[in-house]
Amino acid sequence: MTPILKIKDLKKHYPVKKGLFGARSTAKSLDGVSLEINKGETFAIVGESGSGKTTLGKTLLRLIEPTSGSIFFEGTDITHLGAEPMRQLKTDMQIVFQDPYGSLDPKWTIGRTLEEPLRTHFSLTDSEVAEKVSRILEVVGLTPRHALRYPHELSGGQRQRVGIARALILEPKFVVFDEPVSALDVSIQAQVLTLLQDLQKRLSLTYLFISHDLSVVRYISDRVGVMYLGKMMEVGPTEALFSEPLHPYTQALISAIPQPDPEQRRERIVLEGEVPSPRNPPSGCVFHTRCPHVMPQCLTIVPELQRISEGRYTACHLYNNK
Repeated sequence: MTPILKIKDLKKHYPVKKGLFGARSTAKSLDGVSLEINKGETFAIVGESGSGKTTLGKTLLRLIEPTSGSIFFEGTDITHLGAEPMRQLKTDMQIVFQDPYGSLDPKWTIGRTLEEPLRTHFSLTDSEVAEKVSRILEVVGLTPRHALRYPHELSGGQRQRVGIARALILEPKFVVFDEPVSALDVSIQAQVLTLLQDLQKRLSLTYLFISHDLSVVRYISDRVGVMYLGKMMEVGPTEALFSEPLHPYTQALISAIPQPDPEQRRERIVLEGEVPSPRNPPSGCVFHTRCPHVMPQCLTIVPELQRISEGRYTACHLYNNK
């Protein structure tokens, strides 16, 4: 398959002052992430809070500037593109944020919200803009009448549909969804997920889907990347990763998924301790302070993300001799 987006050794480090005299340290939000996302697929990123999921999504779109590493979109290195070339590229790369209400201007009608990106990026007549707004509202399951309403007049599900419409009105090729259904009721979640799958097929879209909800990820994604403390722990096809997780961290995450059938309960793996601070990550494998299989080399040697089998990759010393 052809990758639409490829990143290599991507890092985002934040300088942090601490202490009475302002001693400087560094928070490593992303610490050497490499990844390929294929055209037309849904690639999901999972992990606990603070793992770097949202930072990764925003850095890919250059909403956050990377500290180092490379970002390639359709074969073009966009890591250091200037402001104007990057502005033009934004029509191909869009994002839908977690909070549908917080990402909409309460003083603007839905119509004005959707018109704004069109007027920013294209030279269109008023009638052409109105036609595109009406069409995209219908595509996401709303009606042209919703263009006259304000965000507070819509339900949570309707506001999220507006957020999706705003991202899709520029006809992008790649869309980042940052926890797009976590603020919605379960019944509305199902409607939005079905909508995303339908739009992907109809418009030939590629998704990066960021979520902490593993049940949602299993439903919507083709492949999954598991992050912990700014690093990629495991990558693999969704069903293979869920049925046979390789990394101890992935095994613990999946063991926590509720089972509807009481006769098929899996053994719960409880991780002790808290996620370390990105300001002071552990040496060697960053997961070794909570890993039930920790070995001496885990304390000093950083495991590389290595191929274990077809499409399966993991960063764990347990597999170094296999």
